[in-house]
Order: sequence, then C-alpha cells, then structure tokens
Amino acid sequence: MPISLLVYLAFAFGVLGFLARDELRLRLMMLAASSLYIAYYFLVSDSPLWDPIITNSTLGLVNLAMIIVVVIERTTFTMSAEMTVIYRQFPLLTPGQFRRLMRAANIEKINKPTIITQRDQPLENLYFVLDGDIEIDKGGKTMKLGGSRFIGEVAYLTRRAASATVTVLPGASILAWRHQDLVALSERSPRLTVAMLATLNQDLVIKVANSEPSFGTEG
Repeated sequence: MPISLLVYLAFAFGVLGFLARDELRLRLMMLAASSLYIAYYFLVSDSPLWDPIITNSTLGLVNLAMIIVVVIERTTFTMSAEMTVIYRQFPLLTPGQFRRLMRAANIEKINKPTIITQRDQPLENLYFVLDGDIEIDKGGKTMKLGGSRFIGEVAYLTRRAASATVTVLPGASILAWRHQDLVALSERSPRLTVAMLATLNQDLVIKVANSEPSFGTEG
C-alpha cells in the first residue's frame, strides 16, 4: 500500500468527522484521522518525523479522554445499583445530567412523620419522593398519596409560597435540592435546565391526568 494513501484516508476520516452531527461520532472519526497521520509520519521517511508524531499523539490523547467523558455522560455503567434504580425515575435526563443533579441532592430516609412544606410558608427546597407515602393537609382537608412524585415544583418555578402542608410518613425516602443549588446548576448547564423543565412538566401533566394536586401551589 502506498504510504501516501494514509494521508488520504486520514483526510477522509476528518471530513466524515466534520460532517457528523453526533459528538461521539465526530471524535471517533478525528481519533482515527490522528492515528493515520501518526502512522504516516512514522513511515514516510527513513527516520520517524517525531515533531508531528508528538503533536498528533497529544491531540489524539486529548480526544480519547473526551471520548471517555462522552461515553460516561451517555451510559450508566459507572453508577451504583442504587443510583441506577433512582435514575429510572428520571427518564428525560441523560446519565450525565442525572449524575450532576444527584451531586446536588440530599437523600433522606424518613423515620418519623416529617413536615417538609407548610401552608403559606416559602419553600427553599425542591423535593422528590422516591418511595413511601405523604400526607397533604390543605384547608382542613387531608389526602394521603403514595408513589414517586415531585413536591414543590411549582414553588420552585414560580417562587410562590406553599398553599398546603405536606408531611412525609415513616418509611419513605426522599431527595431534596436547595433552590440556590438548582439555580447554580442551571446557570452552568443550559441543557440540564431544559431537561429538568421537561421532567417537572411531565410530573405536572401526570398529576393533572390523575387529578392530583401539584405540590408547589398545592404543597
């Protein structure tokens, strides 16, 4: 095979990479192009051309590191079994977005009745009930609900006070995020912001469909 063919193959991979819309595909194509250029510079003369070999190798290693980052962002294989179970309840988030969200969360196992929102009081946290039951008290009317759900999503989005008191019952597990931490996350990652808004909207739609209260104006 003519040595010059390596250059044309590298060029072809580079063009395919720039045409790719998917970041992972782009980086894989560029890594292939770098590898072919390295082979060309190694073989083209009697002695390897070390300067372009070193520079292309450095670019290739950086690209390989970013490929690993992208793969981790898109897969769950580095998650623990517990985190994987929780992640299934956030299907609109990528694994990477979920990891960033969970780093800002506190996981609490409730051992006694715990009031997390009080009527007419401002909310500082957004909650998500992983499992177990909650009790809602609004205007003297009490409702008991089970299953996974957000609490305080409307209050987080609108900065309104709670209009009901919500008590988490013993045996339940919840996630809690401080509003200020979520705002900081949103500022750093617009894509996470969009994914979270879609997740909260989905939760609201399910509550409306099931004729349940939305826990921001309702709790």
